[in-house]
Amino acid sequence: MKLGHRLTVATGSALLTAAVITSPAAFADGTASADMSRSAFRAQASAAGLTAMEATTLQNEVDTMLAKDGGRQTAANEIRYADGRLLLPLPGEKYARELGTSGDTSAAAHTCTYQALCGYSGANYTGAEREWFSCTFHQKPSGWTSGGSWYNNQTRGRVGNWYNANKQWVGSTPPAPYGTKHGQWRGIGYVKPC
Repeated sequence: MKLGHRLTVATGSALLTAAVITSPAAFADGTASADMSRSAFRAQASAAGLTAMEATTLQNEVDTMLAKDGGRQTAANEIRYADGRLLLPLPGEKYARELGTSGDTSAAAHTCTYQALCGYSGANYTGAEREWFSCTFHQKPSGWTSGGSWYNNQTRGRVGNWYNANKQWVGSTPPAPYGTKHGQWRGIGYVKPC
């Protein structure tokens, strides 16, 4: 093989590698990585029927949560963490939902993913939804200081535990599946889904 041909192959491989590294990656669940641009999130919001003002309002809410609690934005209304995710309701809707699903606000039903312990910022499973999966201490979202609700959708029989800001046990959920439409985040600092 001639040197010129090897250089061409090497250059082509380097360009292909660079293209793969700089293009938005996708997770196994189909969500885009943090490399997804704000314009793509705005396009998602538009496809969900939001006006430009509503999309800006939603992005500002996501930015506020990212600044307070960290994480990685993976959809117009979703933030992913190593231990789960946070879904925000779209402007004008009471219940958080994945984009692409219908926004039925007529019934108070949880949307908690199976094998997760979920908290909601509002009563009756309304407002932001935080899902926790791993059996470790997870800080509750900033701003959840009163009211709210929760659903234990872990494997049957498993309990979730609530702790104060000093990680002292406060109480447990009944065995899964079980939830309460009227909970209380006051006094809770950490959640441990096991």
